[in-house]
Amino acid sequence: MAATCLRAEASQDDDIPDPHYKTTAFLFWNMSKESHLERTAKEPRDETLHTVIIKHVNQINDSVRVFRLAIPNRKTIQFSAGQWLDVYVPTVSKPGGFTITSAPSAAVAQQGPDGQVSQAYLELAIQKSPDNPPAAWLWQPVPVLMNAEVKVRVGGSFVWPPAGIDVSSLRKVVLVAGGVGINPLMSILTAIVDDGKHGELPESCEVTMLYSMKDPGPPRDIKKMLFLERLTWLFAKRVVRGTFRLFLTQPLDTQQRNDVSNMEDDMVNCHGFEIKFASRRISLSDIASAVGNDKDSAVVYVCGVPTMTDEMVEKLVSCDGLGMERDRILFEKWW
Repeated sequence: MAATCLRAEASQDDDIPDPHYKTTAFLFWNMSKESHLERTAKEPRDETLHTVIIKHVNQINDSVRVFRLAIPNRKTIQFSAGQWLDVYVPTVSKPGGFTITSAPSAAVAQQGPDGQVSQAYLELAIQKSPDNPPAAWLWQPVPVLMNAEVKVRVGGSFVWPPAGIDVSSLRKVVLVAGGVGINPLMSILTAIVDDGKHGELPESCEVTMLYSMKDPGPPRDIKKMLFLERLTWLFAKRVVRGTFRLFLTQPLDTQQRNDVSNMEDDMVNCHGFEIKFASRRISLSDIASAVGNDKDSAVVYVCGVPTMTDEMVEKLVSCDGLGMERDRILFEKWW
């Protein structure tokens, strides 16, 4: 069975019409106000509650912060790439749900050639969301948050490696992220990099990342576009064997919309690397092109809003679409 999970998450991407839901953390929060614990009650969940320490907060833009949570005492927190955390913050009784964006290897303290032991950590991308108590707590002034302790517990079933599939047989891995759907796929991509280094993936396996986000409009500051620098580095430096494609959608105003509609493609400069982007949404043909003739030796991960995810998955498995086996399509939905 393909792994599925429904996540309520506010978004940078205007696929969600209500501006109340414009956030970038994986917040399990919907219009019925069903709690994260209620929404994920049937999901697998580790029993252990871990203490972590907020050591770094990087404010990407006015809405998004990336947190580094240090794992103290040279301990390790085991998880699979793509999973989320129950995050318990001080003064709030119920946890928030936030997806881990770092690789599992980062949560292991490792000794380097110089004898120094690296700091194990977890990374989360969290957006400002005043109506969600855990997220609101994490959006206090940064000095208040530094060195604060929070409790976390691992859960979720949308993971790499894919259950029931021998990754050594894969020729194609396609990651499709709509807006904040990038969060679990960022963790999965870096885990794939680690697997390649350890010989667990064949050298012939190609990875394609299709990433759609709202166009911030010119000038496009790549430092304010979540994970764009990291993705560019991974693909441009050939740390990942494959292709990164960027799709920018829905300009901020009418003039920008008119400007963008008159161009098929443009470029974003990232430290000397020109990133070509398409001014449209990801289509089935983009995924089909990435899979090529290898649908029987490929997996496709899709993470985005329900309408996008449902449509893509149906077309991927339909005989009228790509006709892939359902267990090769792994998907997760967010609101």
